Amino acid sequence: MTSVASSTSTKTKGIVSLVLGIVSVLAGWLIPIVGLIAGIVGLILGILSRRSEPGARTLALWGTILSVVGIVLSVVAWIVTAIAVTNAINGA
Repeated sequence: MTSVASSTSTKTKGIVSLVLGIVSVLAGWLIPIVGLIAGIVGLILGILSRRSEPGARTLALWGTILSVVGIVLSVVAWIVTAIAVTNAINGA
């Protein structure tokens, strides 16, 4: 007998990648460390999902795109924060 899970295609990695991509974009400005971590994990899962889950290719693609956007937003937020703190310390 075959199990139900093995006979149907799973989309778990693709769905998790999409959710983490959305979280990384939303948290990228407010909490950059959360956005960065969620983006990195979402990017890795999106790449793995595109290779191993044919039924989740679209979910994985959007998860990958949103994760990259979230990573970029997090890095930009850190740069803006560093510039603001530097200017505040220097009294400019």
